[in-house]
Amino acid sequence: MKLNEITPQQLSRETGKFLKQAKRVPVVVRSGKGPALVIHAMSNDDIVDALITAHPRFRASIRRARRNRAAGKGIPLSEIRKSFGL
Repeated sequence: MKLNEITPQQLSRETGKFLKQAKRVPVVVRSGKGPALVIHAMSNDDIVDALITAHPRFRASIRRARRNRAAGKGIPLSEIRKSFGL
């Protein structure tokens, strides 16, 4: 994947230019040794997905579900389908 790497100073001087560029390719702002920020275009659905998956309660719910499944407390898919009439 092609991307554009810039410095914080470049972003500060030419913000509009890099925001337009980010619609086509990710723009990585590097500060010091590693990337500090990635700017890229997202659809509204992508934004919602990113916010939900980063939410601490959602992540805790996924961890809990994985622990339950590993402990044999999961519900078979066939039972889920049956309960929804599928």
